[in-house]
Amino acid sequence: MWACKPQITDKKYLVGFSQCTSFDSWRKTMQSEMQRELSFHGDMQLVIKDAQGDNDAQNKHINELVEMGVDLLIISPNEAEPVTRSVDQAYRSGIPVILIDRKTNSNFYTAYVGANNYKIGKIAATYIASLLDGQGKVLEIKGLKGSTPFIERHNGFRDQIKAFPQIEVTEIEGEWGGEETARKRFVELMQGGNSFDLAFAHNDIMAYAAYESYRELSPGGSLEIIGVDALSGPGGGIDYVTSGILKASLLYPTGGDVAIQIASDILHGRPYNKDNELVTTVIDSSNVHVMRMQTNKILAHESDINRLAERIDQQRVVYKNQQYILYVIAVLFVISALSFAFTLKLLRERREINKSLKKRNEEVSRQKAEVMEMSQQVNKANQSKIQFFANISHELKTPLTLIQGPLDELHSSNTLTGFMKKDLELAQRNVRRLTGLVNQLMDFQKIENGRMKVRASKTELVGFLKEITDSFRNLAKKGRYTLIFDSREDRIDLWVDKTMIDKVFFNLLSNAFKFTPPGGTIKVILLPVPEKNEVVIQLTDTGMGMSKDQRARAFDRYYQGDDSRADGTGLGLALSRELIAMHDGTIEISSQKDVGTTFEVRLKMGDSHFSEEQLSSDGDQLVNDHEIEDGFGYEDGVEASMADHEFTVLIIEDNQELAAFLKRKLAESYKVLWAKDGEAGVTLAKEQIPDLILSDLMLPKLGGRDILAKMKSDVRTAHIPFIIMTASSSEEERVEGVREGADDYITKPFSFRFLSERIKTTLANRAKLREHYLHEIPSDQSQRSEGKLNKKFVNDFTAVVEQNIADQSLDVNVICESLGLSRIQLYRKVKAMLGYSVNDYITTVRLKKAKYLLSTTDKSIGEICYEVGFSSPSYFSSTFKSKFDISPSEYRQNRANS
Repeated sequence: MWACKPQITDKKYLVGFSQCTSFDSWRKTMQSEMQRELSFHGDMQLVIKDAQGDNDAQNKHINELVEMGVDLLIISPNEAEPVTRSVDQAYRSGIPVILIDRKTNSNFYTAYVGANNYKIGKIAATYIASLLDGQGKVLEIKGLKGSTPFIERHNGFRDQIKAFPQIEVTEIEGEWGGEETARKRFVELMQGGNSFDLAFAHNDIMAYAAYESYRELSPGGSLEIIGVDALSGPGGGIDYVTSGILKASLLYPTGGDVAIQIASDILHGRPYNKDNELVTTVIDSSNVHVMRMQTNKILAHESDINRLAERIDQQRVVYKNQQYILYVIAVLFVISALSFAFTLKLLRERREINKSLKKRNEEVSRQKAEVMEMSQQVNKANQSKIQFFANISHELKTPLTLIQGPLDELHSSNTLTGFMKKDLELAQRNVRRLTGLVNQLMDFQKIENGRMKVRASKTELVGFLKEITDSFRNLAKKGRYTLIFDSREDRIDLWVDKTMIDKVFFNLLSNAFKFTPPGGTIKVILLPVPEKNEVVIQLTDTGMGMSKDQRARAFDRYYQGDDSRADGTGLGLALSRELIAMHDGTIEISSQKDVGTTFEVRLKMGDSHFSEEQLSSDGDQLVNDHEIEDGFGYEDGVEASMADHEFTVLIIEDNQELAAFLKRKLAESYKVLWAKDGEAGVTLAKEQIPDLILSDLMLPKLGGRDILAKMKSDVRTAHIPFIIMTASSSEEERVEGVREGADDYITKPFSFRFLSERIKTTLANRAKLREHYLHEIPSDQSQRSEGKLNKKFVNDFTAVVEQNIADQSLDVNVICESLGLSRIQLYRKVKAMLGYSVNDYITTVRLKKAKYLLSTTDKSIGEICYEVGFSSPSYFSSTFKSKFDISPSEYRQNRANS
């Protein structure tokens, strides 16, 4: 099988041939020679594209062959100049290029195959001179004007014929092709009264056309005609010479076989010649019979070769079919052998498997014992964790009680101002909030420790849930919510633990208000389902909704979605599910992003699902005393204080109580703006251009670091100082924040006094930087600014002013158009960075330049006035004196005296 394996080359080479035209016998002979030679090169495939004498088509074909990924190009240019660029591009792209018969106007080719057309022209001239004995009239019928064979044959002919001054030459263009073209122009010339002793045509086709035309015009004439090509076979030049139609024809070999041989040498890395000249000779009556005999033999051999090639192809097909059969038989034999070996292997493995299974059983038993031991250790660790949370919760309750007592006592005092009472109320609410979180942790500890017991009593559910819902009425009214309670029955008796169910629905309603924007709708609907012996309670809101991932993890402990508020803990829903599960009920969630959320609680009717220990006859269980926090009173983005202060501070904080506290405190010294999420903060910063931004790190929609990146990458806001507030005290986070461009990093909880001093210090440092710009601009811009964007803005702004300083029409609109900023953005940016208004800055620069010109030049005050952009000398003088307390002329005199 190995011996019969054919020697197949690793690669099949694709050769592209761009033929200028194939209408004549000479071109067809070239392609036949190529195809015959290809039969000896099994690793080469030829793709032929015929341009049919169109230069544009040939350029297109060359580009198509390059895009096909050919390994080598053979090109016979139609005309030299039009296709030179395409050939050069193909060559420069790394594709070898062989030019055949014709050349281009450059040397960017790999090899050339063809006869020496210049030599053919000279041979023709010498032969004609000998026939005419050095004198007479000759008609030259030329080929296509732009092709290299025409150019070279014509030049060779003209250069050689100059040696015979008695020979007069007349030229017409036959354009290779065309018998009709050559015939028409020959007839026009002869009908004009011209006569010739001999005609020299650049190929046999045009020579035959001249012969036919002359025979019609002068039946008894004796014009001798010479052509070029000397093809064999009927209608070829040799046949014309034999029959006396032509006096002679110069042999012009096609070179198709030589081109394929050279292509094979190039592709296989063998040596080759760049210029390959084909031999030529004159064929006339003295040697035409010998040449005809030789060409006939060659044609016969070519026919034999073609038949042999066909037979070889047939044998290859038979051989390949036999080879496939042999392969199939071999594969079947191998499969049979492998099957036998595999069967023996299976028998052996079966015995080994039985042994290993016995060992595995022993190993599994040992591992099971280890798992049991590890499980006990994990249980101990969980108990330790539960005990730790319980201890922490109990420890927190004592200091919270000690804080709550003095706060309540202080709040009842009559000596407090309104602001002081608000601060105390804020502290009291947050103490109660911490107490609620501690209670939730203790509830989880009780559930995991098995110490939380259901004490179910018979409860009138409609009134019970309506009472919980009504406790949110004031909050709904304040936030313009539509709060709906609906029950299909006036009375539903259900066995529940009131304390637990109160916690569940109070938590669900709190979440609904928290995540529903003001003006939304919240519904509580009771649906008894007698056929299933259960009650369904649905709580629906029109809030922000949840994504698929958020819904899947909504009941996980400590989980908070990307859109959750920063003051949440992720405990409420997890605790609610545990409490409902203790009632042998279910709680499910359905939600759609930006549409709303529905929680559905299903509780069983009757008491058969409770044990006797879980039932209580006491219907007056203690219900949790919750405090509802509204969190309203401020609109997003509204200026909390717009008193007449110098600086503006933008607060970006989603916790409304903290935001209200900061706004009230900072309003004493600054104009204050507020945004409750990152996107609103970025928009407000770009619109208002504040002097400082104070932002939380964890925000809805856009985090603090993302806001910082947007601010520092925008030329309008890059100069604004940025202070980050965060609950994290990680040093890595602080370093990362400062590296990203934050001016300060404040860790919660923080002292307001400390925050106030940091704001003052940051604004003072920015004022010093502005003074730096005031002193350095416009005379020196080499100093470094605080940041690249700030420096770029200052450089761009001052460049526009200084380049247009002599233009009296320079104003804010011109500068805005040059810098791509709005008027308000330009005003605020220049004021923040330079301390000037735009117009004041332009005036200052003009006056500084005027002082310089007054000191260093002899120009008149009027000339200086117009050079620095003032409209009149009088206005210039008054402005100068107003700025420097001295007139321009006095200033120049003082400088001269000093």
